[in-house]
Formats: sequence, structure tokens, C-alpha cells
Amino acid sequence: MQIPEIDKLIQSVVGNVQGKVGPLGDEVQDYLRQNLSSALKKMDIVTRHEFDIQAAVLQKTRSKVDELEKIIKELESHLLNK
Repeated sequence: MQIPEIDKLIQSVVGNVQGKVGPLGDEVQDYLRQNLSSALKKMDIVTRHEFDIQAAVLQKTRSKVDELEKIIKELESHLLNK
């Protein structure tokens, strides 16, 4: 998955190195780009939008679990009082 923030970070690091590494600049930039990209992708980072969606799903699920727990308690109470 491509995350624009990762690409911006890579561009920023590579941009800061540009001009400071002399004749090996292109090789160093390619090396940095590949290694930074690889390292950041291994972190399994998600976008804020994806995080917010999952948080909403979790909240909805938590509400359903709470509701089901309440129903179970009511049913148990009803069975014990018979």
C-alpha cells in the first residue's frame, strides 16, 4: 500500500542528502529511498482515515457486545426466577 506521508518523508530525507554526498549522490539517494521505503512498509502503518474507520467499527462492535451482555443477564435472571 502506498501512503503519501511515507513518500513525503522519503522525499524529504533524500532531498536533504542531495548535494551533500558528492559524485555518489544518485547511488546514495537510491539506496536511502529503497531502505527507507522497505523499513517504513514493514511497520504496517495505516492512514488516519483507515484508523478512524476501524475505530468506528470497534465502537459499534463494543456497543453490540454490551447490548448482548445485557440481554444475556436478563435471560439468566428470568431463568433463575422461575
